[in-house]
Amino acid sequence: MKYLSNLDLTFKRIAQLNNVASSTVQLYLDSYVSIPRTILPENLGIDELYSKSMSNSDSAYLCILVDNHKRYPIDILPSRSKNYLNSFFSKYSKTEREKVKFVTIDMWKPYKDVVLRQFPNCQIAVDPFHVVKNLSDIFIKIRRTIMNQVPYGSDYYYLLKKWFSLIDKYDIDLDNEPRYNARFNRKLNKRQLFDMILEISDKLKEAYQLKVMYQIFNERATVDNCEEWLDIIISRFSRSSVVEYIEFTNLLINWKQEIINSFNRPHNDRKQSNALAEATNSKLRAYLDMARGTQNFTRFRKRVLLATNPKIFYSISNHLESDKNFKSERGKYNKK
Repeated sequence: MKYLSNLDLTFKRIAQLNNVASSTVQLYLDSYVSIPRTILPENLGIDELYSKSMSNSDSAYLCILVDNHKRYPIDILPSRSKNYLNSFFSKYSKTEREKVKFVTIDMWKPYKDVVLRQFPNCQIAVDPFHVVKNLSDIFIKIRRTIMNQVPYGSDYYYLLKKWFSLIDKYDIDLDNEPRYNARFNRKLNKRQLFDMILEISDKLKEAYQLKVMYQIFNERATVDNCEEWLDIIISRFSRSSVVEYIEFTNLLINWKQEIINSFNRPHNDRKQSNALAEATNSKLRAYLDMARGTQNFTRFRKRVLLATNPKIFYSISNHLESDKNFKSERGKYNKK
């Protein structure tokens, strides 16, 4: 049973290590592991995991629930749909739901709708990483679009193709010792190359400055100054001539309060984020890839929670019961 707590091992490998059949390993998991009713935490994180083979017919995603304070997953649901989540959380009493004070989500609107309906006393925060990634992805598209418009093989093309990381990445040390650059036949450091890139296009320069402005805000703002600071940023983006940023500007406006809430630090001086849910998501994607997919959600949920939730224990008994998916019997085929 201890091997089942290691998600790096497939059922087949565990069976080999114990000289039994894979079906026996699965039967022991089915029989000896039971998942108690989930207790809603004070600080809840919600994320999704793509799995068409296991999710409900109303969604191609599973839903991961984590305790952001105690730092472990608390449940996995077979659907992230709005109807399913409302039905699931409605099974809890009003008193239980009122104890949830914080909820972290990505920027999927149905999550926000569900949380507002189910948890009347909670504060919603969007994951800062998702906001920054959205902005960075837009900037990369701007940079690539400009690169594809300059003459192929030109100095501009070389700079945008070879040294794009100088503007795509954040907080790079640009003041290195100059090194010989064969393209320009002289010694240059990263800051000189960086300045040359931004001189290519006024639009690129403005887009870069706005991107860095938000990245600095995300890194340095506090709960005391983030609202005023964010208002300034929204104003700057709204006045920008970079049309590609219109969608991101609307994102900042529509999710303003949830972005502000992310700067609260209710537990262990940790900024509100979905980092734990994202880390769990990555671990489960790796497990699914290794296991080459699975169609048994009940078995998947039991194994994952046994491996990741310190509150879940197995119990050995004489009663064996399988959670195997039984397909409906196929009807007779009449050949004509």
